[in-house]
Amino acid sequence: MVTPLIFIISLVLLLRRFTSKRSRKIIGFLYASFAVWFVYSILTYGSYTLQPGQSVQLRVYPNTDQLEYNSELHFKKLDDAKLKLSGRKGWGMKDSNIVYNVEKQTITELIFLKDKTERKDLPNDKSKSFYLENDGIVVQGEVEEVFGVTERKPYNITITNVDDKPAHFEARVVDR
Repeated sequence: MVTPLIFIISLVLLLRRFTSKRSRKIIGFLYASFAVWFVYSILTYGSYTLQPGQSVQLRVYPNTDQLEYNSELHFKKLDDAKLKLSGRKGWGMKDSNIVYNVEKQTITELIFLKDKTERKDLPNDKSKSFYLENDGIVVQGEVEEVFGVTERKPYNITITNVDDKPAHFEARVVDR
């Protein structure tokens, strides 16, 4: 809210100060270029393209000042390249009963019954959209998920392209 206000006020002040046609054209061009860049950066925030072997780190800052704080990773893959998510001991999707335990290298489905919770171990099937690999989970295919990434202290999530082709995806960490 403050940035557009400063932008408009400074434009008006500069146009009042410089009265020649040439100066006004230069100022107009510079401000228009900045406005285009600003809008483009807002529209593409959270969009990434990684070449094979490249990675990006997203910082999770839990809002521990609140009683019920929550952090989520909004993740959308736009192609069929493989990406590895690492930086956590376990991964779980919101509204899903499947937990990927990276530390123990197990995939568990939680079955909630009336008075108890049962655990069912699932195989690590590499043909599925998500599977375990060493220090993280690999995501393949076009996927859109929200991961619960709440911790007590700030940490980094690393997303690495483990395929032999470029990977396109959108990722945002939302700390509430």
